[in-house]
Amino acid sequence: MVFGTAAFLLEYRKIGGVVADRAQRSVAIINAQTQHLLDRPGLLDAVEFQAVLERMASQARAQEIGRFVSILIDDAGTLELAKLHDPDYAHIDAVKTFMEAPSRRVPEQDHEFYESVTIGAAPHVYVVVPLRKSDGEIGAYARGVFALSDAAFSQIYRRIFLVVVLTCGLIIGTSLLLYPIISHLVGQLATLNSRLLEANLDMIEVLGSAIAKRDSDTDVHNYRVSIYSVRLAERIGLDRSEIRNLIKGAFLHDVGKIGISDNILLKPGKLDDDEFEIMKEHVQHGLDIVQHSAWLTDAAAVVGYHHEKFDGSGYHEKLTGVDIPVNARIFAIADVFDALTSERPYKKAFDFDKAMQILREGSGNHFDPELVEQFAQIAPALHKDYANRDDDKPRQDLAQILDQYFNDEIELIREASA
Repeated sequence: MVFGTAAFLLEYRKIGGVVADRAQRSVAIINAQTQHLLDRPGLLDAVEFQAVLERMASQARAQEIGRFVSILIDDAGTLELAKLHDPDYAHIDAVKTFMEAPSRRVPEQDHEFYESVTIGAAPHVYVVVPLRKSDGEIGAYARGVFALSDAAFSQIYRRIFLVVVLTCGLIIGTSLLLYPIISHLVGQLATLNSRLLEANLDMIEVLGSAIAKRDSDTDVHNYRVSIYSVRLAERIGLDRSEIRNLIKGAFLHDVGKIGISDNILLKPGKLDDDEFEIMKEHVQHGLDIVQHSAWLTDAAAVVGYHHEKFDGSGYHEKLTGVDIPVNARIFAIADVFDALTSERPYKKAFDFDKAMQILREGSGNHFDPELVEQFAQIAPALHKDYANRDDDKPRQDLAQILDQYFNDEIELIREASA
């Protein structure tokens, strides 16, 4: 449609050029047939000029190409010598009004002048041409409105129609030929993207689970905190792309612990100050790991800042308030809630009320208070469904979340290519 419209406009613009060309030919004839009259000494003979116009009008009708439907000849002093209007022309009244406008009665130029005008919804050319004597001196002016004949218009519009039809036909035909190829290639691309996505998701699950098992002998923690984080993000209306980044970060939040020695990471008792400073380095180790992958770098907000505290007392950059990335603030709540409600070798699981009491006590210093209040609205259902569970439910439910947030775009590609 775009190319067809463009073809129509380009061809339509050529009409003005065709009319101007026909007008130039007619004016040249006028000048040739009146030059001997202009060369005569004395006053110009208006009768003879009128005869020239009438003769030309008769010839123009016979040719059926185009003609002056209104023409006036004035001498150099603006005295009218001859005029002729075609009474059979459909728009002759509008043409007369156009010609009689004061701004067009007195020619001011000493050279040919052509102006494309629309009269009666049809293109015309207004012409002002000096008629010259043999020596080149201006003897009179011819002014007129030139219009193509109906036959000429029909020919032009047939050409426009043919060009538009051919243009649209070629484009549609090419599109129909290419569509199966493009559809097949898009389908293959969707399949490759799907496999790549599955491989990437498997990678973060395997990597996150390996670190979790090394740290706490269970990997289901990653699944639970990911679900908690996503539900809180949905509660506050977080953008889908940010939720995808949050999921990556939730799985890989402690990936930097791979760089911490076992005697510190697995120490059964409390770490001393020096050991704790070494433990803090896992944040930077994690950032170093995820920032080397274009796909994993989105997890940096959680990996690098989930130990920051709302009052600035956390690590590793001691950020405060909303300067802490929202994904890190969300995850901090989910991570602590899961730690409180899960059984560990060194502690029993806290009940729901105790866990929420601790979260609220940390509101404003450890946690974002607004996020704590939002989490409190969904925490009862999350606790009932997932707290301290080590079966397949967290894994199965997170798999559905991954499909929702990662596979939907690929499915759209598949549907578009079907």
